[in-house]
Amino acid sequence: MKTKKKLLSCFIAAILLLITAAAVYFFQFNQCGYLMTVPYRPSFTEIADKVYINKDYSGDQQEVLDLIRQAEERDRAFFGELDFWDETVIIICDDEKLISKLGEDHATPTYFAPSKKHYICISDEYLKLDIIAHEITHAELHTRLSNEALKRIPTWFDEGLATQNDYREQYSEEQWIKQTDSGKNIIALEDMDTPAEFYAGEAEDRRFRYLNAKHELAGWIEEHGQQGLLELLDELNNGTDFAAAYGK
Repeated sequence: MKTKKKLLSCFIAAILLLITAAAVYFFQFNQCGYLMTVPYRPSFTEIADKVYINKDYSGDQQEVLDLIRQAEERDRAFFGELDFWDETVIIICDDEKLISKLGEDHATPTYFAPSKKHYICISDEYLKLDIIAHEITHAELHTRLSNEALKRIPTWFDEGLATQNDYREQYSEEQWIKQTDSGKNIIALEDMDTPAEFYAGEAEDRRFRYLNAKHELAGWIEEHGQQGLLELLDELNNGTDFAAAYGK
């Protein structure tokens, strides 16, 4: 009997140890777990509602908030109104070790569990109005789409929409004309559908895809307008196939 009790105690202890190890790994070494716990970490400080910087941030906090506000204004004009704050946390960081923990230096990863949440992560190197507006566009689009609709949109649409609010010269219409020889050498949309396709290759290859995606969406929005975009998102949420909804 004592031997059985001892074995049971060892088994329970082993299970608890495994659970603890899994939890430590998830919250400390997994991107999703680490991002989820940023609001509770002493390494980060909240400087406005849902806006965090690393504790020893060396930049100007007011500049951070001003840039976010300006980016919001740009995106509000684009969408008409903004809902992204309901599901979004913004993290600005200039600590290289913490940036490696965040897993991104200028991106907006979205996670669906335990509830949908977007984390705009931007290092001080990329703290620019265009980049913040780009990432807020991702967050707003992801907020407006249901989980299922979001999983169905092609990557070129996600990035092409984000670049509508990114005015950097590298994504300008002039660059598209120059680099595609006025549209003679474009990338087919079906070759930019997935993250693996869109983000493949060197930085120059990716930049060319961003350029093509922005041009495609710019033409579509010019034809359909803001109301057409909002109706498209509604159709996607209602289960309409992307190609069918976009092609109208």
